[in-house]
Amino acid sequence: MKKIPFSIKDVRLMEVRGPWQTKSRGNLMVLSSFSNNEVDWKEFFKWDERELKNIPDIRGLRYYIVKDLPKDKVGGGEFHKIRQEVIFATHGSVKWECEDLLGNRKITILTSQNGIWIPPFMLHKYKALVEGTELAVVANTTFDPKNPLTHDTFSISEFQKLAEHH
Repeated sequence: MKKIPFSIKDVRLMEVRGPWQTKSRGNLMVLSSFSNNEVDWKEFFKWDERELKNIPDIRGLRYYIVKDLPKDKVGGGEFHKIRQEVIFATHGSVKWECEDLLGNRKITILTSQNGIWIPPFMLHKYKALVEGTELAVVANTTFDPKNPLTHDTFSISEFQKLAEHH
């Protein structure tokens, strides 16, 4: 039996700080100062060498936005073997659900006031609670939409097969 790489206890919620008015009279929001208390960034930039042997080298840093989510639509329903993600709702909100290989679950509501760190091997899905919700994501992998080997995205059924062996 292979060691379980992460558990639901490794999923981290983060608080957003602010807003503070800037000199330009805009509002500054600190999504996270990324202290080691919130996310162990030494771990964020580590990749499972066993899994890397099966794909092209996708180690890196990527920041992307998922925008204009329709209310009540569900996204995710997947897990990653290498990718770690930090997610913030920059507009609107989502119900975020995670499950580890032992069946432990964590459910939270992401708003503009918090964020979440998702380690590898964590099944996750979300449901938009507000029309036009927008998510900002920081990932520790690169991505080529034309090369499925770089996607590091696996289905619920594959997750369930792995979970049966733990």
